[in-house]
Amino acid sequence: TKGQPMTLPAGRSVKLSAMAAIANPVRWDIGQGNLYRADLKVLADDGTVLETDSVPFGVRQIAFKADSGFWLNGRNVKLKGVAIHADGGAFGMAVPLSFYERRLRGLMALGVNAIRTAHHPFGPEFLDLCDRLGIVVMNEAFDMWTVAKNPQDYHLFFTDWSSLDARDFVQRDRNHPSVAIWSIGNEIHDTPYPIVAKSIIERLTAIFHAQDPTRPVTMALFRPNTSGDYRNGLADMLDVVGQNYREGELIQAH
Repeated sequence: TKGQPMTLPAGRSVKLSAMAAIANPVRWDIGQGNLYRADLKVLADDGTVLETDSVPFGVRQIAFKADSGFWLNGRNVKLKGVAIHADGGAFGMAVPLSFYERRLRGLMALGVNAIRTAHHPFGPEFLDLCDRLGIVVMNEAFDMWTVAKNPQDYHLFFTDWSSLDARDFVQRDRNHPSVAIWSIGNEIHDTPYPIVAKSIIERLTAIFHAQDPTRPVTMALFRPNTSGDYRNGLADMLDVVGQNYREGELIQAH
């Protein structure tokens, strides 16, 4: 938007916002990657273009309801999802985008309509692909918190860096229409220590909600009946309860 000139102290930044209406938008949906594009320009007072950006986005409505599950554009949809790890077989972590597309199209042919990124941020190109193909994404941030799964993993940096990394993660990915829900952890081994785990859930959830108030937050609880997550209030802190395996225990989640 173009407004009055602004003078800022050195080192300070400002957020500017603008609103626009799209008449009769074609909605993004499963199998229908309908996308729009916002072309942005930052102008100097004399009209000189200082910076440009092009941001794809989609128009869609999502909701999670305890009694009926996931809703997309007013329809109750059953998510049939799989977790994908970032590596690509013989490619290792240097995965060509064409490989991901071949994998996703093959999964869609089997009836898959949702993907969980296991268990850390994927490259934005992967989410661009899910946007275009019309695949719902659970976007996962962390595979461990303060308790290690491997000696040199992210637990060494979690206390110092997780707030900043969580904020950057949401800011990077929040314009992707395919992303329907955030996951703040996969089978986190901190949950047997509820005082520690609850404080981390509260901190991370607040960051995710502040950066994106439109999507819920979940995590894959680690043996929740063993650690008492359904009894001690930890699970209640999540917008959507998540649990891996042990499906005989899921009635407690409801």
